[in-house]
Parts: sequence; C-alpha cells; structure tokens
Amino acid sequence: MTTPREPVLVTGATGFIGGRLSRRLLAQGCALRLFVRDPVRLDADLRRGADVVSGDLADVPALRDAVRGAATVFHCAADVATWDRDRRYRAANVDGVRNLFRAIEIAGAAPRIVHLSSVDVYGFPGQPADETCAAGGGSFGYGRSKAQGERIAAAEAVRLGLECAILRPCNVMGPGSPFVARIGKELRGGLMLTVDGGRADCGFLDIDNLIDVLLWAAAAPQAAGATFNVRDPVAVPWSRFVADLRAGIAGRGVVLDLPFGLADLAAMLLQAPHLLLRLPGEPMLHRLIVRIFGRSCGHDIARLTAAGAPLGAVDYAESMRRAVAWFGTDAAR
Repeated sequence: MTTPREPVLVTGATGFIGGRLSRRLLAQGCALRLFVRDPVRLDADLRRGADVVSGDLADVPALRDAVRGAATVFHCAADVATWDRDRRYRAANVDGVRNLFRAIEIAGAAPRIVHLSSVDVYGFPGQPADETCAAGGGSFGYGRSKAQGERIAAAEAVRLGLECAILRPCNVMGPGSPFVARIGKELRGGLMLTVDGGRADCGFLDIDNLIDVLLWAAAAPQAAGATFNVRDPVAVPWSRFVADLRAGIAGRGVVLDLPFGLADLAAMLLQAPHLLLRLPGEPMLHRLIVRIFGRSCGHDIARLTAAGAPLGAVDYAESMRRAVAWFGTDAAR
C-alpha cells in the first residue's frame, strides 16, 4: 500500500468499518490521518496515535487539509442508515464524494483512493449479481445514493488521473457489526423476523476479512480502476446466521417467519405513517429490511477471486465466536 510513514487518510473513522480499518493501520505503524465529524467519539488509542482533522463531508476546506499530502485515501464515511431521508443520503453519499474529489484537486494531491460502496447499488435483484449487472441503486434512497457516489468517484478519478478502486461489500459481520447488534437485541428478548424460511444468502463478510481486502485494494496494481463485490467465500443463509447467533447468546426472543409477500405487505403498512406524517425514528419494519432478509445478498465474487484478493482468513465459525463474545460486552449495548 504505502511505506509506514506516508500519510494514510481514513474518512469516517468513528464508524464500524472506518474504525476497525484505522486500528489495523495504526497497528501496522502507518502515519495515520483521520477525518471525522466528532473527534470525541474516536477511541482513545486513535486520538493519541493519529493526526485528526475535524470536519464533515460538506466542509471542503477541512477536506482539503485532510487530503493534503496523503498517499492513500480510504473513503469510508457515508450515511449508512437503513431508514433516512433522501436528502440526507445525497448530502453524505453523493455530494460528500464530489466534495472529497474537489478537495483533492484544490490541494494538488494525488492519492490512491479506495472508495467503499455497497452491493445495495444492485437494488436487490432476484439472482446474485456480478459487477457487469445494472447498478443504479434500485428503489431505495441508500442504494441510489451509493450508486451515484460510485459514478462520481469513477469519473473524477479518471478526470484527475488518480488510481481508484471501488469496493461493494455485502453484509459486514463480526464484533462491532450493526447487524450483530440489531439482530442480537431482538434474539435476546424481542421479536426477530425471517423471510421465506431464512433461505436467502446473507452475504456474510467478516469485518477483518473486509479490512484485508481494503488494504489489498490500496496496493494491488490490478485493483486500480476496478470495481469489486466483496464477501466471504462461504454461503450462509439467514436461517443459519440467526440460529447460530441465537444459540451463541442464549437468546430467548421469538423468531417469526413470514413469506416474502406477507412480510412486504406488513412493511408497507408499518412504514406508511412514517412516510406520510414524516414521523421521527425508524419503523418497526419497512420494505428495505424485508429485502435484506428476503433477497440474496450473496453476490458474485468471481472477479475479486480472479484478481487474487485475500479472502476468508477469518472463517465463519471464528467470526461468529468473536461476534458473540463482543455482544456480551458493554460496548455492544
């Protein structure tokens, strides 16, 4: 990727993926620079060990300061909420990408960029997608905004003559995962929904395996200018994931299974008041959640495999063990 003392910038270091990546880079001895909205939310070791630039993705001068002299930029900052307004998704995931490249141009920087996108750009098709499939984002605001952000990143990298790799992770699991936290909470003593018997592939991707691919994409010549789906090379249906997590945490929650059509109808009814009355908070169930659990998230990784990326160093059993151990800590609550 870079030599240990070349500046490496991570945006979104207070988030799940950006934070884990930042700790790995710090452990490797990199000259780490972090761009975050609220430095107080950073782990103490990152505040001590990194050069921290405070700002948000609308703040081009702060972004300019962050990118100046950086040899590598990992762009992890994004609005990843499962329920948010389109304008908020656009501000972070579209305008934020545009502002990052504008800041790079103003600063006269020439970093290698690893842009973190999402398989949500495929819009939950009936079959697993590869990178040649349409990626317009489908009918949900998050996926559309990530698709627009990708297009901006690819076009701006070409215009500025920069090397840029785009990664589309599937569902990122392991310790610290919002999926583990949210599903675990329901399995511990609430109501967990599965769809069509939980037979859809959950697109399992351990967080540390994703970090391996991020670091590879920052260094591998074959990753420059390319886009890759990212998941672990194992098929894990939601039924297995839910059952294993429930057993691991000794959960007593109820698991309710619904056919896709009924789950989707319930989601439409439950989300309607939020849409019509603009109620705060996230509905108990909405249509994006139904698709996450009812359509395959196990998208094709043949391109990533052929490119020689490191895959699956942490196997499913070990990832689940770590996730269960984390879920029992104060950090998970």
